[in-house]
Amino acid sequence: MPEDIRTRWERWRSELPALEKLKVPRCHKPNKFGETKTVELHHFSDVSQNGYGQCSYLRPADSKDRICCSLVMGKLSVTPLKPVTVPRLELTAAVVASKIGCVLRKEIEYEEVKETYWTDSKMVVGYINNDARRFQVFIRNRVQEIRDKTSPEQ
Repeated sequence: MPEDIRTRWERWRSELPALEKLKVPRCHKPNKFGETKTVELHHFSDVSQNGYGQCSYLRPADSKDRICCSLVMGKLSVTPLKPVTVPRLELTAAVVASKIGCVLRKEIEYEEVKETYWTDSKMVVGYINNDARRFQVFIRNRVQEIRDKTSPEQ
């Protein structure tokens, strides 16, 4: 490797640990927004034949009951090549939403945050709320993962 390239490479490599200290401030409310009274996180998950995903929105309300909503995080995945049923994809998307909820709980800098999870799948809601029936391994594992990270009321 030529000396000038090697020197630049070594300098770049030595500066990499400084990236851990990099913080990008994110503003999730307007400048003239009052003191925050309540904060909610809303997680939406959905699927199609080609992919599944989730997005999470922060919804603070101030003392004058003004509300603003902002996208905090989203995640999209392509469906597997092996055919998977839509209810299983819906369940997988709900698992992704519950995982993102855990990440955001740690990262959001508010004291109390009410979380709500949204899906248009009655199957997923039925799986999560069902205590009596035994499910196949695929379904049971994903329902358990959702229940470990959230509560059915959410």
